[in-house]
Amino acid sequence: MLRIISVFFLIALFSGNIKSQESGKGCTDPAAKNYDITASVNNGSCTYKTTVYNPPFKYLLPEEVQETSGLIYFDKAIWTINDGGNDPILYKLDRETGTVTARITFTNAGNTDWEALAQDEEYVYIGDFGNNRGTRNDLHVLKISKKDITGSGDSNVSSEFIFFSYPDYTGTVDKKKNNNFDCESMICIGDSLYLFSKNRGDNKTKLYRLPKQEGNYKADLIDSFDVRGLITGADYNKTTKEVTLLGYTNKTWLPFLWLLYDYEDNDLFSGNKRRIDMLNIPATQTEGIAYVDGRNCIITSEGRKLFTQTAYDLNTGKWIEDRKHEADTGELLLPEITATPNPMTGKRLIVHMKDLSKGTCIIKLISEDGSLVTTKKLLVKEEHQSLQTKLKTHKLKPGNYQLQVHTGTRVINLKCTKL
Repeated sequence: MLRIISVFFLIALFSGNIKSQESGKGCTDPAAKNYDITASVNNGSCTYKTTVYNPPFKYLLPEEVQETSGLIYFDKAIWTINDGGNDPILYKLDRETGTVTARITFTNAGNTDWEALAQDEEYVYIGDFGNNRGTRNDLHVLKISKKDITGSGDSNVSSEFIFFSYPDYTGTVDKKKNNNFDCESMICIGDSLYLFSKNRGDNKTKLYRLPKQEGNYKADLIDSFDVRGLITGADYNKTTKEVTLLGYTNKTWLPFLWLLYDYEDNDLFSGNKRRIDMLNIPATQTEGIAYVDGRNCIITSEGRKLFTQTAYDLNTGKWIEDRKHEADTGELLLPEITATPNPMTGKRLIVHMKDLSKGTCIIKLISEDGSLVTTKKLLVKEEHQSLQTKLKTHKLKPGNYQLQVHTGTRVINLKCTKL
């Protein structure tokens, strides 16, 4: 009887391992606490150690933009707005000094509670959806063409309007000061605008989607995420497909970031979600963030009685990408991999790797269905070291495979084919 039970137990255990390996899902970020070497598909389960970082001071902003509440970068300049009750003006700032170089005044719109800026290749979007009491029925986004504001000097502009309402809003809120229908953050991806709510009620954020065409819509509620605070700014890096959320803790005003990356399609909360606490920034309300080039960002905070409106520098590559620089040239060195022969025709695949990070390097070969075919660990003794290794391929079935090299905090992929 015991022998039969043991056999069944082994079969169940073996079957479970096969299913787990076939699914290939888990935490794929080597920087995470729960990194899974066998995982080839990121399921959003990565967790990280508490990370504290204090971005360096850049400059003080002029009094004219004391209530800076949104940020974008284009035309080699920073653009910002003041929040509710101020004039309906979009300000252009010199990137290096923060000086106001142009003022774009809206002739057909007021500033009920402007809170966010977003952009695509042709248009700028301004979110007039600040909703402190949770009872506004005139939420909308202003839309203007970049062609109408690019250049130097002050000018006037007329905007289009995108009106909307929330699908989960019933017309009343239980606690006006602690409602979950305020919003101060917006990004543009593809044909849609994505809004992140500022929930004083539960310290989460809800993700809504809107068309970016003029009209009147009911927003789509996509998802929610426990950010443990209030989200007040966001930006999207089209090149790296990262989303950065900016905010501060409710009632204690401690700034933080959430980095969203390696997600599937536009399911923004499905990938890695890493929090960066900025405990020592002397600011009450950090409300603007924008990518300016690569992973370099600028953060702005509002001015108050005790604090002056301020800009800070930030580079998200510190956590998302292992950035290594040549000592002499300052040139950015990123790991490189090649594989021969490719297509695979013999019994072995030779993997050549350059500029690896010191520590453990992990090589994986993954089939089209996400199954882990083989894995190998190598010890890299020095920074920027080059290594070569061989993987057995004679038993592989014909088809496409993904070669992955995990080094430092980076994952490099290469498509390989078996004939």
